[in-house]
Amino acid sequence: MRRFQSVPKGEYHARFGPERWPERFQMHRRQGPKSHSRPVSPHGYCRTCARRTAQNMAAHVVQPMFGRYHRGRSQTIPRPILTSPVLITRPKEDAKRLALALEALGPDVRCILAPVMEIVALPFECVDRNFDHLVLTSRHAVSAAAPFRGVPTYCVGKATREAAMAQGHDVRDVFSNADELVANLSAHGAGHAMHLHGRHTRGEIAKRLSLAGLETKSCIVYEQNPRQWSAPERHAILAEVSLIVPLYSPRSASLTAKLLEDFKGDLTLIGLSQACLDAWDGPNPMISHCVDHPDGEAMQQAIASQLRGSPLERGDHRV
Repeated sequence: MRRFQSVPKGEYHARFGPERWPERFQMHRRQGPKSHSRPVSPHGYCRTCARRTAQNMAAHVVQPMFGRYHRGRSQTIPRPILTSPVLITRPKEDAKRLALALEALGPDVRCILAPVMEIVALPFECVDRNFDHLVLTSRHAVSAAAPFRGVPTYCVGKATREAAMAQGHDVRDVFSNADELVANLSAHGAGHAMHLHGRHTRGEIAKRLSLAGLETKSCIVYEQNPRQWSAPERHAILAEVSLIVPLYSPRSASLTAKLLEDFKGDLTLIGLSQACLDAWDGPNPMISHCVDHPDGEAMQQAIASQLRGSPLERGDHRV
């Protein structure tokens, strides 16, 4: 039986210690405590790796251990897929609904709710109650339309339709945007219509319907007051590395751009219309995209396409 000559402890370490190992095993000594949950030796290298090295010095085979991986020089540690947070600047209730819809797409979706406008109802009195059609282009106008239940109602957007139906209105049709509403209501020709809306609006619906032959009056029933972010909100948002920012109106785009003027990260802008993107005068975005069809569903699909791990990012067009 062959006998090995004993080597003094200090000399053994100098001749066979970790410092003498090839470079691919030295990495385990340096990174072992950070990469592994198993106990480590006083020298800092993984005991499992040390035994593996003793068995096979020529090639270290990557083996799974307790849900983690021993890695060689070319092996990477699996990491969770992270996505940019979505900065939702819509009014509070609209922001909550959008966040719920987006967060349902996957566990990694993160939304930051930071409204740039507050909705405030305004007292109004409609002098002329003799009209045949009621036009609602926002769910914020539905509460003001309570005295006009029973009048045939036409809405823009599914959220507006659902709010109107919940209040007992006779909803005859719903349209994706103002252009579709004007094109369809123009066919009625005769009669009168009333449009309830906020102070800041686009599309000139009453004017266009009147020119088409359907006399339409408008009434302002709510205000969209600018809202400043609190100090904690601002600090948390500016600390992000990247943001996905949906823009639903030119006014909200302008307000958001002013609040993000000190943002240094990457921005992805998704506009409901080209006018929303044209109103942006903040930091230069990395990506700027305008939806093909200006409605809520198209916006959700466009946002989802920028989220890693979402159905659209994986190639599934059903959201």
